[in-house]
Amino acid sequence: MKRSTLIVLVVFLALVGVMLYLNQKEPATSEADVTPTAPVEFLFSDSDGLPTIIDIKSSTGQQTVLERNDAGAWVLKKPIGAEADQGSAEAAASQITSLRIESKPEVAPDAAGLVQAPYTLTVKTTSGTTKTVRIGDLTPTGIGYYAVIDDSEETLVISRTGLDALLTLLESPPVATKPVTNTP
Repeated sequence: MKRSTLIVLVVFLALVGVMLYLNQKEPATSEADVTPTAPVEFLFSDSDGLPTIIDIKSSTGQQTVLERNDAGAWVLKKPIGAEADQGSAEAAASQITSLRIESKPEVAPDAAGLVQAPYTLTVKTTSGTTKTVRIGDLTPTGIGYYAVIDDSEETLVISRTGLDALLTLLESPPVATKPVTNTP
């Protein structure tokens, strides 16, 4: 084979390779390939309104009750009757409105610790709605707590972050502290 024929053959194969490379198409993504994301669902909806009474009880007998008075200020009703720290109480109310439902697993109430629930959260809102949430065990993944609303049979997983913040109110109720003044 002549040298010039060999060069033409190599150039021809190179051109065919470049043409095949440039004609490759991007894989088309169809709508069927896209994984849909579930909408974010909250324990309390906007139509429920804002919390006016927050009652948290533990199975060991601890209880913290916060109530918004006619002036709109938070008052601590239990464990003692006192003025509530407004910042902490408002943070708790805000936390309640942002409690996310992470999932709705098919778990029996007894397997989720909901038969004798360690905690009960009762919230009354400005719309007059009252919801009682029994809070059970922590999920195996640690993402949240099993819960049931009122007398529903549907087990929910509620965000751990939000509930942990509320459950600390049992150990540390938001009592307003008066500033200490030093008198000479």
